[in-house]
Amino acid sequence: MTVEHPALPPIAPFDECVVTTYREPALSRNHVAPCSALPLQSFPPTGGDHFGVWAAWGTYDAPVPWGFLIHSMEHGAVVLAYRCDEGCPEVVSELTAIADGIDDPLCRDEDVRRRILIVPMPDLDVAVAALAWEHGYLATCLDPASLRAFVDARYGMGRENLCTTGADFSAEGWCP
Repeated sequence: MTVEHPALPPIAPFDECVVTTYREPALSRNHVAPCSALPLQSFPPTGGDHFGVWAAWGTYDAPVPWGFLIHSMEHGAVVLAYRCDEGCPEVVSELTAIADGIDDPLCRDEDVRRRILIVPMPDLDVAVAALAWEHGYLATCLDPASLRAFVDARYGMGRENLCTTGADFSAEGWCP
């Protein structure tokens, strides 16, 4: 685990900029029924048991259940999740810019050309999280340089490297 304290302003409600990166091996990786109870080995999850369906790459306006996101990570995606209690268009804009900077040769024949998911997650304990299979990045601030470095290092590194489009969860109500 690496913890850094960049000289950047924190995102409310946090009072200090802290960036943590870590590796956490998945203890298991079984498929379970979509929307079933899913015991997470850590939070936010970077692997483990997950739903048998993965979320389509793209930007979401509402939270997507973790079981779908974990499966997307297994396929090499990076999940860019954020929690902004007072709204944060600048964070979403930066996450979008990072996603737009990815050129994935594996996805050139797909509608969406990169395995990135941008999703609001109000249950996060931090403002920004980047999650890839067995690797995490947690920040209480927006540090574009370290976030880009994490995405570049972890993108396409899932245990099943493929670009087949998953299910679109842009409409809420998939799981009760």
